[in-house]
Amino acid sequence: MSARVSIGDFAVMTSLSRKALRHYHEIGILQPAHIDSHTGYRFYDTGQVDHAHIIRRFRSLDMSIPDIKALLSTDDATTRAEIITTHLEHMEKQLQQTRDTVGELRELLSPVDTPAFVTVRREPALPVWSIRATLEESGIDSWFSASVNTLRSAVAATTGAPSEVVPGGLYDRALFLESRGRATLFVPAPLVGQPPEGVRAEILPEAEFAVLTHPGGHDGIDRSYAALGIYANEHLISDQGPIREHYFGGTQSTPTTFTSTEICWPVFSTTPPTP
Repeated sequence: MSARVSIGDFAVMTSLSRKALRHYHEIGILQPAHIDSHTGYRFYDTGQVDHAHIIRRFRSLDMSIPDIKALLSTDDATTRAEIITTHLEHMEKQLQQTRDTVGELRELLSPVDTPAFVTVRREPALPVWSIRATLEESGIDSWFSASVNTLRSAVAATTGAPSEVVPGGLYDRALFLESRGRATLFVPAPLVGQPPEGVRAEILPEAEFAVLTHPGGHDGIDRSYAALGIYANEHLISDQGPIREHYFGGTQSTPTTFTSTEICWPVFSTTPPTP
């Protein structure tokens, strides 16, 4: 048998403050059982305690108000399980992101290591198909994904079959310095055929680089950039040309998921160009 109780008693039973109860009333997820028309006092029913506990618990776990409304409005066990499972998966993802962030912060407590595996390499002139744009730093990711797919499709359409494509990128220093600059994504040009509209054919000039291979894509790549930059400036003569990257391990189904990223830092040439 349920009983009507004052808002004060209900707050004690549910650990929800007057402010929280008023808010949940206003947004429609926990209505008072009765509101006195003369005083405006809110009264609740003891049968509402379980709902109040559900709301408080899931709000403490950052479940959204729409999901809580959906949870409370259904008696279907499958639907409830789906809502809770989806939120648990979201929490697990956030937990992993927190773990990754903690790992990165711990790494920052140690100085940048100057790697022993930097190589100096002269890249010959390379015919490529490319897409170029002037971008804000915040827009690079979406442009990168679209450009990789465009270049892969262009090569596949020309060669008649999907092929293993190793894309590369050129990034002006203005992107790092001013958060806006020119970026170029490229793939080695097929032996036959012409690039489609929107893709240009060009030849990357011969250049010399200090090269470091970073595992994976761009997660944590700032530390690899730091290590390579230290090496290039302490042991070589840094050139101010664009930074070059090569992306390995992408597939047709996951074209922007890479097993490694080769960072190429331009350095002043110490060897004569190839005749």
